[in-house]
Amino acid sequence: MHPEQFWRHPPRVRLAVMMPRGSRRGIRFQAHRHAFHEIGFLLEGECDWHLGRRRASLRAGDLLIVPAGVEHFERSAAGTQTRIAWLGFDFADGYDELPGLLGGVLATGAYEGQITRLFEVICAERQTPALGHEERAELAMRELLILLCRLPAAGAAKSPRPAKAARAAELVRSAALTLSGNLAQPMRIRDLAHYHALSTAHFTLLFRRHLGMTPGRYLQTARLERAKTLLREGALSTKEIAAACGYVDAAHFCHAFKAATGRSPKQWRDASEPPGQ
Repeated sequence: MHPEQFWRHPPRVRLAVMMPRGSRRGIRFQAHRHAFHEIGFLLEGECDWHLGRRRASLRAGDLLIVPAGVEHFERSAAGTQTRIAWLGFDFADGYDELPGLLGGVLATGAYEGQITRLFEVICAERQTPALGHEERAELAMRELLILLCRLPAAGAAKSPRPAKAARAAELVRSAALTLSGNLAQPMRIRDLAHYHALSTAHFTLLFRRHLGMTPGRYLQTARLERAKTLLREGALSTKEIAAACGYVDAAHFCHAFKAATGRSPKQWRDASEPPGQ
């Protein structure tokens, strides 16, 4: 595996904190270290990160990764509006290396909106007991790590992404997160398009352009993947899984699942069980 594909290892979220508002009082944390890696993301203002004898200066939209075990602290000057978010993570399989390209300060650039949204999702899921909150936080964490691996290449690009295209990509990303995060809720594509002040046709065109499928197909795929996860876990009945994934009833779920996979939910669950169980 190429080192820049470290996100293929299953990430675990260990810390998720986002300051609710900026502070002008000046920030000075005590030097500390973690047994896990930490991402510091500056949402507003300016702030210095002290990592051992090294200092890194961040401005709004910048982030850095503090490797596990490195002593560090953050400091900002009084009078500067400063707002920070932190994510701590490691990997379930024990992998602990970080790609060399992710050393130092990284400017999020055109990915700033997407990265901010992923931080918000992870922090929110860590504070709720809702169904699948840990799994959703870790899925968002993996997506965040993928975007981080794109940043060095994006920073080296000769021309920045057009602002209009970046806004469209962020709109689609936000809409996709809304769909996948509310599978149990009745949601019409038309209503989601109108929420973003777009016609259904234009919304569908943008969705297909950026994600390679229509919003309806994306929703069907997200429901199917969530159903597979719940079937694999084995804690819920078919009726409960149907409700959790937004299907009308168990019969509709079974029909849709078999049409997509060629197996009934029971057959798929049985085939997913480890031998001897």
